[in-house]
Formats: sequence, C-alpha cells, structure tokens
Amino acid sequence: MFQRSRKTAQAMAVVATAMAVSLSACSPPPAATPTNASAAAGDLDPHAVLRYVYPNSPGTLDPHVVNTAYANVPLFLIFDRLIHMDPKGDPTPGLAKSWEYSKDGLTLTLHLRSGVKFHDGAAFDGDVVKANIEHGKEVQGSFVKTDLASIDSVNVVDPLTVELKLNSADVALLLKLSDRAGAMISPKSMSDPKVNVHPVGAGMYEMDGDYQVGVKLKVKKWDGYWDPAAVKLAGVEMSFMADTTAGLNAIKSGGIDAGQIREPEIDPAKQARLNVLEGYDLGFQNIIMNPDLVPALKDERVRLAVNLAIDRKAIVDGVVFGYGKPTNQPFPEGYFAHSDAAEQYPYDPEQAKKLLAEAGYPNGFEWTIDNVPGPGTRINEAIADQLSKVGIKVTVRQTEAAALGAALSEAKTVAAANVRWTGRPDPTSTLTLIYMPGGPQNPSNMASENAKTLFDKQKIEIDPAKRAALLGELSKELVDHPPANIVLFQSVSAIAANQKVVGLQEWTSGKVEFRGVGMTK
Repeated sequence: MFQRSRKTAQAMAVVATAMAVSLSACSPPPAATPTNASAAAGDLDPHAVLRYVYPNSPGTLDPHVVNTAYANVPLFLIFDRLIHMDPKGDPTPGLAKSWEYSKDGLTLTLHLRSGVKFHDGAAFDGDVVKANIEHGKEVQGSFVKTDLASIDSVNVVDPLTVELKLNSADVALLLKLSDRAGAMISPKSMSDPKVNVHPVGAGMYEMDGDYQVGVKLKVKKWDGYWDPAAVKLAGVEMSFMADTTAGLNAIKSGGIDAGQIREPEIDPAKQARLNVLEGYDLGFQNIIMNPDLVPALKDERVRLAVNLAIDRKAIVDGVVFGYGKPTNQPFPEGYFAHSDAAEQYPYDPEQAKKLLAEAGYPNGFEWTIDNVPGPGTRINEAIADQLSKVGIKVTVRQTEAAALGAALSEAKTVAAANVRWTGRPDPTSTLTLIYMPGGPQNPSNMASENAKTLFDKQKIEIDPAKRAALLGELSKELVDHPPANIVLFQSVSAIAANQKVVGLQEWTSGKVEFRGVGMTK
C-alpha cells in the first residue's frame, strides 16, 4: 500500500539483563560526552547552586499523581526510586540493592538498602515499600497504576526484604520501578495535602521552601543521602519557562547556568559557545487523537488519510532545522521493538483525498489540535497548512503543559494534542499508556484486536528474541492499521550549559538526572 522510504541505518545497542527470568532493554545512539567530564574533584565548588531552566512545569510534586513524565526531571531530585536506570537504559541498584525473580516469573523479590532515611527522619523499610505501591495503585488520579497493575500484593518478608506477588509475568516491571512507579514518598508526606508543593522524599536533595507551581522549585543538598558521592551541589534552583528560546537567552546572559532546549535552539546555543549535549533518545513527536470528539477519526481510512497528508520530512527540515528523523513508528530504527517490515508512509495528498472521499468526507472535516508553547506551535501550524490541502480545517490552539495533560487524559475534552512523547524504560510502558485501552494517552480506548493480543503476549514473554519478534509484529500492526495516534518524527534531546557545569549527561529516557552533576569554582 505504501512506498518504503530510504532510511539510513542507525546503530543502537541492544542489551539483555539476565535475572531469574530474562529482561530485555535497549538503548539508542550513545549518549553525548558528559559536560567537562574531566573536571577534577578539587575543582568543584561545594557551595554552588545550579540554576537550571526547564520548559515543562509539573502541576503537582506527587510522583504517583503527576500527569507528565517530564516531571521526572524535577521529581528525581527529591525522590529516590527502588531501581535506578543508567544513561543507557540499564537497571541498576537504587533503594533496592539487589533483586531476583522466581522461576515462574510471578514473584519479584527486592532486597532493600539498610540505614536509608527520608528527609523528615522516617526510616525506609519494607512496610514503606508496601505503602507506596498500594498508594500508587489506589490513590485518586494515579498515573502509575498501569505500571503497577501486574502487582497483586506486596509481602513484607522482613524490614529489608519484600516480595512483589504478580498476577502474570511482567518482564518490564523492573524498569517500571525505575520510573515514577518506584518513587518512594515518606509515609507522613503521602497523606499530607502539602505533598503537592512540599513533598518529602529520600532523594539527593530536599525541598527548600514550597514549590511555586509553574514558576520555580528550590531544593538543597540532603546530607543524609545514602550515596553522598552523587551529590555535588549545594542545591538546585529550577525555573520553569515554556519558551525554550527565552530559556536559551537566559543561559546566554548568565542568569541561568544550564537548561533543556529544543531543536530550533541547538545551533544558536553552539554559536554562543555553550556546551551542548544532543542525542536521539526514545522520545518522538506525535499527535494523540480522541476520535470520540471527532467522529471522522473513528474511520481507519480517515486516520490513514491524515497520515498520508502530512509531509514529515518537510516538517523536520523546515521547522526543527533537520534535528529529527521522520518516522511513523513509536520505536526508533535499530531498537528491539522497531519493525523493519513496516512501511514508511509516503507524503501522498492525492491518495489522502481519495480515502477521505471513500469514508464520506470529500470536503474534509474540522479539527482542533492543541500543543504546548514552543516548537509545538510551529509544528502544528505546518501540519494545519498541509492538512488544509486535503480539505481538513485545523484550528491550532496553545495550552500550558500541565493543563493540556489534564484535559487530554482526565477530562478528555481535547480532540487532539501535538506533543513530544518522552521515552520510557521499557516498550511496555509506552504501549500501555498510548496504544492500549485504558491508557491515559488513549482517551478513546482504541486498539485493534491483533494489537491487544500481541501486546499481551510480549508482556509475559521472557525470551528476549521472541519478545522482540512480538514487539516488531505489534509495531507493524500500528502502521498497517493506524491507531488514534500519529507519530511524526524521532526527536532530539538537547541541553545547553555554561562552562562551569560538569557531569551532565544525555539519557536514553530523554529526561536528565542530576547524579554527579556539579559546578566548578
């Protein structure tokens, strides 16, 4: 049906982690070299406070409720997780120092680190793990309950040993626990309304005053952190600025030390002689649709027509200055969940018109597509122009990130959102959240029967090669039968920093962590 586009193969490492059952994880191209990685320890300023600008402000600091994965960047300053993930995407010890699966894959035993304290002095132990997992599964508005759905119960064997009893094998669970689902909240803070603006965790930094929602977050070094070598700053002041061009200007002027930038700012940052970390991660730009609000989109022919009417290469070249790779799959080429057999949609507005006419929409239809401030507006405007050529009349609307997430996933009042999806530690999380019924990024609960079957099979397949084959079939299914999601291009993650910032790295997830980040004197 489609003409395959020429692609340049991108080598990416596939890593398999062997435990009692095998887990499979994989990373995209190697991360950029850490900023000033060779700085000697004696050159670091122990009193330095890193001023960091970030475009995505969380609406709450409750890690189990916040509705965007972008919140990981500020949250993981405050909260530690059961499992850590290194920049390449491999699981590493966190609050759990080791773990093993049972032979049948239905029990994951975690061996906890001893002597860990929360910022309020409360002890971390098995009972706390049990309380946090139950909170994540049951709290109203939970955004981690899908990640924890395979856990039936938590058995506290002793203060430093817990068994997670599963209702089915879940090869992705370990890496899910490296995300917000594994973030540990102090028991008192968990039920405190101030958890939204002044939470208590066990992470590297503790709150320094209340979070000014959408404006600024200040944290200071937690002297009791179990891994003191990871904490090289006296504190972090994170300013939230949706306009990444304004954020870059703040770095250039010296008012900010470092921050995340988007594709249009990469070249200007280099020209300003800032250190720039850039690399492909597991993120992608996509349009999340709600066909319940736009009946035309319930027809597969219409969804295919929309895909064919979008010139992805023109958007990458003209809007994000070549910093992206056109694709119609959620997983990048070379990654174990990618399908080499799936076709790349061509840009074919004439075929799109024919499909619209066959579906009963010869004159197109009207559609509002929201986006967050920044490059998303320019991407949306380009898409609106392209879709107008096949009769689809698009209204572009800009909405703040937290409000858009709530309107899309909770209120379900948004017809479509053009946003950047951040990578997840394992494909199961992305598939659950975007493509499966019940996923918060699938407001219409649309999924083909074949997609659901393949998803269920891969979730319990412990053989890495067999699981990769199932995931490849599923990725092809999502191309052959377009779901309520349009993947536009694989995106680039980038950070700009002045010369004093050391230790910053690019992460497979696309979400920077601050372990080992410091500043020179």
